[in-house]
Amino acid sequence: MKYVVLALIGLAGGILGGMGLGGGTLLIPLMTLLSDVPQKTAAAINLIGFVPMAAIAVAFHAKNGLIDKKLVLPIVIPASAVCAVFSAVACDMDNRLLSRSFGIFLTVLGAIMLTKDALSSLGDKLRVAMLAVIRRDLPYTAHNAKRK
Repeated sequence: MKYVVLALIGLAGGILGGMGLGGGTLLIPLMTLLSDVPQKTAAAINLIGFVPMAAIAVAFHAKNGLIDKKLVLPIVIPASAVCAVFSAVACDMDNRLLSRSFGIFLTVLGAIMLTKDALSSLGDKLRVAMLAVIRRDLPYTAHNAKRK
């Protein structure tokens, strides 16, 4: 039964990884919560699984012209250097501390994404309203009634 759960977790991670959303964001919490896999082990499994998933996703995104090659090196070089340092740090961290740190990271990231989406939607509505006021083509208002 444990392998069925792990296979379903892998399926969910593959779906997210295929969309370029980072399957590990889902894989790690699901492995630790549903299969009692220790945090460090879940992270290591995620990294092993990430290699083929990333290769497949990169091939599809490259085929569709979605990769801006000018942005690759400025992102990959510092990310790889910092990754080396924090991989060593994570290996020496207590599993509970690592798990809590990851949970806090996901919570903050989720809050930022929700806030950004809400502000973006609000921003779109404000831009439309401001343009309507500037162009004075609001739906029926007293000001427009006098102009007619």
